[in-house]
Amino acid sequence: MAKSFYEAIEAMPGVSRKSDPYGLQLVRDGKTVVPLNEKWLDPDDQLREMDRKGFDMRLVSLTTPNLYIFPVKDQPEIGQRVNDETLDYCDKRIDRLRALASLPLGDPDAALNELDRVRGAKAFAGISMGSNVGGVPLSDPRFEPVWARIDELRIPVVEHPMHPVFNAELQDMNLSIMIGFMFDTQLMLVRLIMNGVFERYPNFPFLVAHTGAGLMDVLHRARGAHDRNPESSKKMKKPFVEYVKGLYFDTCMNDHDVLMSA
Repeated sequence: MAKSFYEAIEAMPGVSRKSDPYGLQLVRDGKTVVPLNEKWLDPDDQLREMDRKGFDMRLVSLTTPNLYIFPVKDQPEIGQRVNDETLDYCDKRIDRLRALASLPLGDPDAALNELDRVRGAKAFAGISMGSNVGGVPLSDPRFEPVWARIDELRIPVVEHPMHPVFNAELQDMNLSIMIGFMFDTQLMLVRLIMNGVFERYPNFPFLVAHTGAGLMDVLHRARGAHDRNPESSKKMKKPFVEYVKGLYFDTCMNDHDVLMSA
């Protein structure tokens, strides 16, 4: 993991360390910004864990809150620093690790520049993208040029859930991570599909976290979106489920039955 990412967060005003039943957290205003496990900063920890679990290859990326936690004006510089650190780390272990770069999506023009800067790196494998960008949906028109470039280059995107916009209501019992993450991934996918993003840009792999985050269980509620929703019917040329079939789901799931149902 990029040490500079955690250092940049810890340097933000009002951020401090706090230990709780879930481990060490970087917190601000009583809310967790990001967990911090010191062993993640050990350069050999990734390979030891991979060997222990029998993994041959791993993708290395930022976790939530990605670069979006930083002020928009700071995201490009911090993003370059974090991406360079991650790419260099993986490049030295190229037989076992590949890097997912993060884009400063608070500034879409800067995101395009960063994409062009990192995409030729030897360890580069794709983009890590949160399910929302500081509360802004990925289907927002401001991100259209980013999707167009990703589609043109056919660059894989790996989604990681973010805290939903109502995160303040989910601070008890770790609910933001336990339930909020899953809901935000579902909401992201529905918006991307119904706003026609995958219709306009069908040429890049999009991998969804947590085996679809329960999307399959609510799919029946969206089956009629193509026919019944006047706004989305103009943007979707196919039934909702056909776009779902074009997605990739990871296998980060601890329930065999749920994994098999996906």
